[in-house]
Amino acid sequence: MKSLAVATLLLALAACGSGAEPEPTAAELQLQTCSDVRAGIKLFNANDYAGTIKKFVDAEVTAVAFADKSDTKAADDLLEAVAYYANLAPDDYPEAARSSKDFAKYKAITLGQCTEGGPIDAPEEDTLT
Repeated sequence: MKSLAVATLLLALAACGSGAEPEPTAAELQLQTCSDVRAGIKLFNANDYAGTIKKFVDAEVTAVAFADKSDTKAADDLLEAVAYYANLAPDDYPEAARSSKDFAKYKAITLGQCTEGGPIDAPEEDTLT
């Protein structure tokens, strides 16, 4: 289902190139990806793991387009991080946050690329950020 959403967005983005609206820039795609990432982090901090996954699935759609458009390691890293969080089972989130090396690695990536003015306010022990 996620692949269908990604394919649909990519087709829509391609179609936009021939229509009246300009195709989004890499910067715009990164901003949208990060907006969804921050929303997902807030849901994680509220212990809404299903909501967290939904926001990361949303972020994955634009992260794919961002990585395709930007051709940078940072964009590829962000896509990898977003995909990890989008595909983590809701019940696995608390334990992964406490003990997974991958969770910590991707946390550093999302923090490095998607925070505005520093980490999002949340309790240290429960925060993805």
